[in-house]
Amino acid sequence: MRSLLAIAGLILTAPALAQEAPTVPEADAPSVAAPSVAADLPLLPPSLADAVGRDDRGDAVEGRPITDEAMARALGAAALRDWDLALIHAERAAAGGQPLGATLAGHILLHGLSERGVDDEAAVRWLRRAGEAGEPDALIILSRLATTGRGGLEPFQARAFLAQAAEGGDERAAHEYGLYLMNEGDPGAAPQAVNWLRLAAESGRTEAFADYAEALGDWVHGPGDLAAARIWYERAGESGDGLSAAIAATMYLNGEGGEADPEHGVQLMRMGAELGAPSAMASYALLLFQGAPGLPADPARAVDWARRGAEAGDGEAQFLYAYALATGDGAVQDFQRAYYWARRAAAPRASSLADDPDRARLEAALERALDEPVIQRLRAEAAADASGL
Repeated sequence: MRSLLAIAGLILTAPALAQEAPTVPEADAPSVAAPSVAADLPLLPPSLADAVGRDDRGDAVEGRPITDEAMARALGAAALRDWDLALIHAERAAAGGQPLGATLAGHILLHGLSERGVDDEAAVRWLRRAGEAGEPDALIILSRLATTGRGGLEPFQARAFLAQAAEGGDERAAHEYGLYLMNEGDPGAAPQAVNWLRLAAESGRTEAFADYAEALGDWVHGPGDLAAARIWYERAGESGDGLSAAIAATMYLNGEGGEADPEHGVQLMRMGAELGAPSAMASYALLLFQGAPGLPADPARAVDWARRGAEAGDGEAQFLYAYALATGDGAVQDFQRAYYWARRAAAPRASSLADDPDRARLEAALERALDEPVIQRLRAEAAADASGL
């Protein structure tokens, strides 16, 4: 991330830390723990969730055709989480030719929601019946079961299930089929993968925007169209994907995929940070430390964003926060907490800075300012907290 912009005067020299470390009783602001959520039931497939969510249970059931009546009763029981009754009526509806009933029966048996427990083979039989009628959710579930070899299915069958669902016009299936082809890594299938992702994205499936952008610009078998990728990363960011907003921001800042537009890049980086992407928090903190077009330097705000990114586990943010605590630039100087975060930045993970020379110099300078027992305590604390992140 620091390659994005040059950093002037970021790394401390040993003399700068030779002073006595000040006593700061306050520790870093604690991260806010996410509220505990009890384990819930598996999510219904979208078509079933939509059907169950419609408030039509007050409508008369009697007098409908037998299959429709059974389906209505199955959905009503599912809404009440009476899975035994839902399964009975879903199987009746499926036997009468209702694909959604077959999907519901398969879902209940697949996850063992009723007293009959988990029955993969029975679930697959019902899902196949729904799939034969073109029910996209059933086909997508079958593809996932095939990938893992459940219910008597084989991995090679996954592609056919997804292809059938995608060719039936379902945007979610088009998205999943495109990803499946990408993950297979077959150069010959690359145009198909990109095309299916394009169809999913252009149909308005927001979840496909970032994947389409990646296929366009970053995938080794893709067309390498950075201009189009930048557009779709930005659209993904505007749809709520913080990481995509950060990628688009970097492209605007660096002039990738078109002319550079630093002010717009700064705006997108802030969007990514506000959407909760830890890497965007780190990048936006750096921009605030340095100042950028349309963004005056503001060390205090920079520290706030670096802290948020650090607590979210981003290595660059942890390094920047350690720097601020060590120098007192925008923060109360605190060598001990600076050392703690410098060590956290080196923890093993995707964004680790274990081998980063800037971080290593900062750590070494801080060690010259701290007593050995304090260093050992902070190392243990940082390792324990990093392992529990």
